[in-house]
Amino acid sequence: MSSQQVTIFFTGATGFIGSSVLQRLIDHPQRKNFEITALVRNADKAKILETDYGLKTVVGSLQDLEKLSTLSENAHVVIHTADCDDMAAIKAILSGLKARHEKTGDLPLLIHTSGTGELMDDAQGAYASEKIYSDLDLASIEALSPTAIHRPVDLTIVAADEAGYVRTHIIMPSVVFGVATNKIAAAGLANAHTILIPLYVRSALHNGTVGILNKGAAIWGYVYIEDIAELYIGMLDALLTTPEKVSHGREGYFFGAAGELSTGTTLKALAQALFDLGLTKSPEPSYYNLEQMAQYFESVPGAGFDRGVFSGQLIARALFANTRSKAERATRDFGWAPKHTTDDFFAGLKAEVEILAKKAKSA
Repeated sequence: MSSQQVTIFFTGATGFIGSSVLQRLIDHPQRKNFEITALVRNADKAKILETDYGLKTVVGSLQDLEKLSTLSENAHVVIHTADCDDMAAIKAILSGLKARHEKTGDLPLLIHTSGTGELMDDAQGAYASEKIYSDLDLASIEALSPTAIHRPVDLTIVAADEAGYVRTHIIMPSVVFGVATNKIAAAGLANAHTILIPLYVRSALHNGTVGILNKGAAIWGYVYIEDIAELYIGMLDALLTTPEKVSHGREGYFFGAAGELSTGTTLKALAQALFDLGLTKSPEPSYYNLEQMAQYFESVPGAGFDRGVFSGQLIARALFANTRSKAERATRDFGWAPKHTTDDFFAGLKAEVEILAKKAKSA
């Protein structure tokens, strides 16, 4: 890797995935060659990240479009791990990268976080799909609806690469499991948990049972938090050494999946964990139709699943959809090799549930 200074602009520093990636950048063997600037919403956290972790920080959010554009213009690499559906934010980032290219001739790099939710069907838990997407199968990816979740932003990013002013790389994590144990999260500066398990624990504690839509037959891809963080670092290392080997633009989709879990099996294990901890009255989950499942989520106080754009029905259909994928491109391009398996997920589930239950009760 070159000893030349690499300017990096980072979003999502206090997020679940973002903090895990950022910690690896801080601990990277080439850290002295990285000038990292992180956008952080909380001024107190920003100060700690500067004083304790040696980062440059700017206090702001994705709504601060001028800051996003300027910070992106000042960076050779942008790693975007914040809201993957914020179109205004990605346009501001791309605007800054375009300005950088036009003013300096540099061809900047964008590593964007999307998700395999883009592959969702509408199984509603009724069946396991036979369709398994590969990130090497461009025809299947390009056949996805342009209105699918995450897709509008991803298409905007690919178009920017095709325009020639930036090289774009889209990482699409599947369901991420595990607890983030990086120093940033351990210090209370970042979210240590994924979205899915906390949502289910909170809903189960309120309803007294783990709910499953129809048969719970749909299948998710999964990846451990440490493994998905390594995908980002492996990609960055390759981009800074042999960029010609890393796919970009319309070919630059990288699924982050290590294997698969059925929704029913996963949630049965969750129900057992809650019961073993004395938090529910039965180790068996409850099975609901779509209307009942929607009410299950909407009844949770403060969850925000009001009837509307983020309704309980939408959440239920998303959580019980098939999102089957094979992560082949990252392995081919730079040797990504996830280490964790379903055994690790089930082994750590009870401990994670106990942590989440305590947090839910104290909230």
